[in-house]
Amino acid sequence: MTSNRSTMRNVAVFLAVLAAIVATGATTPWVAAQAPAAAPQFEVASVKPNKSGGAGSSIRFTTGQISMENVSLKKLTLWSYGIPDDREYALAGPDWLTTERFDILARFPAETDGAQVRRMAQSLLADRFKLARHPETRQLATYVLVVAKNGTKLGQTVTTGGGEWKRVGPGLRLEFRAQTMADLAAFLSTLAVIDRPVVDGTGLDSAYTFVLDLNEAVRPGDTTAPSVSTLLQEQLGVRLEAGDCHWR
Repeated sequence: MTSNRSTMRNVAVFLAVLAAIVATGATTPWVAAQAPAAAPQFEVASVKPNKSGGAGSSIRFTTGQISMENVSLKKLTLWSYGIPDDREYALAGPDWLTTERFDILARFPAETDGAQVRRMAQSLLADRFKLARHPETRQLATYVLVVAKNGTKLGQTVTTGGGEWKRVGPGLRLEFRAQTMADLAAFLSTLAVIDRPVVDGTGLDSAYTFVLDLNEAVRPGDTTAPSVSTLLQEQLGVRLEAGDCHWR
């Protein structure tokens, strides 16, 4: 009997509150306040300047620990935000981001996955170095991958993308399986013989399987070697065109 009376009182209170909300025209829902999730942190981290003057650096994982030797803050920032080294143009900052180098040893729970470790490194950048990310849009010189005048030589499309590329001969003789032109542009951006990022402007959304041999373009000291653009046009019917692109 006591339990029933208590329940009836609770219902009455709820209805009274609801009536008050309706009477006053309040429309904002009552939501329990939640504190924002704290940024993940390393359990312990040691940061020491490296004055060796060496150019090499390394980032090594072992269970529950990450060791960085002679890393610049630029390299650490690229790594922590998952930006490949060949996309360093995506990061702008003062010169000391590259010149100042550090040895960093940090520990974390053994079960922590790689993505979480990167977020911990982001927290380290903010806490120890007071670095803050500020997205911006910049105009960069690029190469645009376009369809050549006489059309492509890519052949039939495959049903799905998301494939892979692999070496099928010496040097840069490569087979691309179920790859889009956007995938090809991303690969070309990584080549040392191409001095700017490559973006896809072909308008081709399909995936293709093809072989590409770039060995002639990367012969050291050969000033008569054909360009990558020439080889792309001869073999695939696409070429590189200089242009500008807005990057964020």
